Amino acid sequence: MAKHEISMYQPPEDVIRSDVKFSIRRDGSKLGELHISKGNVEWWPKGNKKKKKRLTWLQFAALFEEHGREIQQ
Repeated sequence: MAKHEISMYQPPEDVIRSDVKFSIRRDGSKLGELHISKGNVEWWPKGNKKKKKRLTWLQFAALFEEHGREIQQ
């Protein structure tokens, strides 16, 4: 089974102009970064500093509703 590592950077103040950033690795290799802000969620693929994928919070919720796997608790 793949080993995933997640590290997080959180700005010292509320998220106003600075994103909370998660660096995602699988088996030691970076998959990308997830940036979370008040307005949207962005995915920065590994090695890509210019092109990112952006979703609004409504689009993000719809993505999980459509593709997320339901888990009973």
